[in-house]
Amino acid sequence: MRTTIRDIAAAAGVSAMAVSAVLNGTGRNVKVSAEKAELIRRLAGEMRYQPNILARSLRNRRTGMVGVVFQHFDRLGSEKPYYPQLLNGVMSALFPEDVALALCPRLVLGGAAGSISDGRFDGVLWCRPDFTEASLEEIQNSSIPVVMMHAPPGSVPGVPTFCADNEGAMRIVLKHLVGLGHRLIAFVIDPINEHTVEGIARRDAFMHAAFAVGVAPDVLVWGDDCSAITEYSSDRPPHTALVCFSDTVAGQVLTACERYEVSVPRDLSVVGFDSGSFCENTRPRLTSVHQPVEKMAYAATRHLLALIRESAEGKIPAPIVSSIYDCGLDIRESTAAPRIP
Repeated sequence: MRTTIRDIAAAAGVSAMAVSAVLNGTGRNVKVSAEKAELIRRLAGEMRYQPNILARSLRNRRTGMVGVVFQHFDRLGSEKPYYPQLLNGVMSALFPEDVALALCPRLVLGGAAGSISDGRFDGVLWCRPDFTEASLEEIQNSSIPVVMMHAPPGSVPGVPTFCADNEGAMRIVLKHLVGLGHRLIAFVIDPINEHTVEGIARRDAFMHAAFAVGVAPDVLVWGDDCSAITEYSSDRPPHTALVCFSDTVAGQVLTACERYEVSVPRDLSVVGFDSGSFCENTRPRLTSVHQPVEKMAYAATRHLLALIRESAEGKIPAPIVSSIYDCGLDIRESTAAPRIP
């Protein structure tokens, strides 16, 4: 039978309020001597007392849980390096604060509105939002703090964002490729991220950077098999370089190149975006934009925890923070001068 606070109070000869004050930190006006407090803790151990977390959550109006929303998350794996990097940053911020992490499945699967404010979470970190009507309604009407990642500042009024400098990143990429002699350059994105705010921002940044260096940009939307890569083994390929939305997309392109005997970088140069350890294990090693995903996720999560504390304490919210992170380019083996100038 479960041991209750009243059981410990009876054994210690004190009130239930005194036991709660010692074990749960409640009742600031309840005075308990050091000797009685030690007795209460000893009896709690001997009687195998376990606190009722649900009851504590109801009292504190806190669940100790932060939700992370990936609207199109499917699985973790070495071929999708973005997710482990982001989750490492989130966990390194949450776990020292004894806050649990949960992925929000209903939103990922297109569930009904209201799911992030239904009492499960103290706050939500929303990654790569697609800004559909339903998701915008969720963010704008949320009764709990929301922080977004990979959304440009001001995307949703009153919601903090943490985002890479896509414009600066694409300027660096185009400078590198044009410097090698490339003029036929395209941006490759998958059908899902084509509609996310990050996908749109990165695509537009590529186009602006291409126009700035006198290159007519193309945008390609490819599925996982990247079967259109067969065109790139001819003497007149449509492009000599591809800039990919992510390392995941770039990895799929490299796999397709190997399958269809398109030589990288002899026939085609390929650039990714994220530049994690994944890039060191591709064949060839992948040139990629370095986006500090783990650092961004850590900072975004720390900011979310601060908003949760302010909300719980009834404080006036601090000014909205939006952070843009500089990116670099890690040049490896997947880019070189074009075979056909």
